[in-house]
Amino acid sequence: MLLSILTEGYIRFGLSIIVAIILIVILVRFRAKKNPAKSSLDILKERHSRGEITEEEYQDARKQQKNE
Repeated sequence: MLLSILTEGYIRFGLSIIVAIILIVILVRFRAKKNPAKSSLDILKERHSRGEITEEEYQDARKQQKNE
């Protein structure tokens, strides 16, 4: 009987670990889809709209991106 109780505890512990891992994987994938990486052009547009770079710098950087 004691062996049965111990075995049942190990099985529950193992299943708990597996469920926790599955939940972590799901959450990581969900966050990755929710916050996609911005393209360099998007970042460039944001910097231009905030006034961090001039129109000339913006156009030069856009041309460089198109050439690459």
